[in-house]
Amino acid sequence: MQPTPPSTPSASLDLSAIKASPPPQAGLRKAKEEDEWFTNDRRKREHQREQGARTIIHWAIQGNIIVAGITIGICLAVRGFHLIAAEDYKWLQPEQIDLLDNLAKYAGSGAVGSLLTRYLTKNIDNGQGPS
Repeated sequence: MQPTPPSTPSASLDLSAIKASPPPQAGLRKAKEEDEWFTNDRRKREHQREQGARTIIHWAIQGNIIVAGITIGICLAVRGFHLIAAEDYKWLQPEQIDLLDNLAKYAGSGAVGSLLTRYLTKNIDNGQGPS
């Protein structure tokens, strides 16, 4: 015996058995919370990495400015000593004194001063700096 097909297929089919059950709300809420947590954590880590890089650059520039300032100060002090000291106390040759004069010209021309001014103006006016 063969089963006879129904005359109207849509009337005899009961599709309620294959309907998907709705997803559990607690699971969706927890998944959304985890997604928000991971997003916030990623933003926080990126911010910390960016601030760390800015802090390192800030300290490196400050260190270079300090070293350049100390070097120029020593050169000016030695040159000043050679201007006022007696001939017996002078230890530099004329070529070395010319080199000190050239260093003073470069420092006076604004190479270090413009770097310092630009850096400090940018960081002081905007209220930035290492956090």
